[in-house]
Amino acid sequence: MIVPDNMIVAISYDAKWQTKEHLDSLFESLKGNSKRDWFVNHAYHCLPLVIGNQYGFILKSLYDFEVVWNGGDAMDDVVVKMLTPLEQYEDTFNLQSIKPHFGMGTITVQTAYQLRTPPNINLMTINPPNKFIDGLYHMTGVVETDNLRRDFTYNLRITRPNYTVRINKGDCIGCVVPYPRHFIDMYEITDPIGVISQQDIEAERESTIKLGIERSTVDIKKRDGNGKRYWRGIDVYDNKFPDHQNHLDKKL
Repeated sequence: MIVPDNMIVAISYDAKWQTKEHLDSLFESLKGNSKRDWFVNHAYHCLPLVIGNQYGFILKSLYDFEVVWNGGDAMDDVVVKMLTPLEQYEDTFNLQSIKPHFGMGTITVQTAYQLRTPPNINLMTINPPNKFIDGLYHMTGVVETDNLRRDFTYNLRITRPNYTVRINKGDCIGCVVPYPRHFIDMYEITDPIGVISQQDIEAERESTIKLGIERSTVDIKKRDGNGKRYWRGIDVYDNKFPDHQNHLDKKL
């Protein structure tokens, strides 16, 4: 099976779950979801945060439940307590399972869908961008979803022992981001000497200093204290960056 470009195909184990209703109950694209309930207005003037909020596809909890970890490394040192009445979730019990699996103060979320991607595209599990559940941290994993012909798990680390973590139906309990295989592997952080000309290095330093002065003397007097050069894709010399993005799927 070859998945078309720019798609993530979700195939259910059981044909009865291969419906838009079931799929939408589990997964949601963050594209267009730039708001966070804990952000103050000033945060929305930061373009990296606004764009970052919209990256990825989240997995939502189907149930209300609580988890408590006593601090040990065994699987039974974590207790998962379902709060949703059985009659409300027994039909979807196998659609999404939540239980200890690795030990180490973790819980594992498994769904009855395999996610398949185009050739050479991985899915990376990450913490949902700027969404948090107190007491939990989403573990990072990388899956070859063009190759793996089954579901994979989302794993969450409980960060505080002897603390009851509450998860409500609809809360984010997983997130995936697609990226080309070997793409990240190709990069390294390096000294610019010998890579970029000395003239260009000095020009970058001068630009940084000039922008710093502008922000501290001119922009500070503007509404919200922000000149929005980065938002507009314009440098301190008023040169426009040709491939600037200030909105998903939209370029200036």
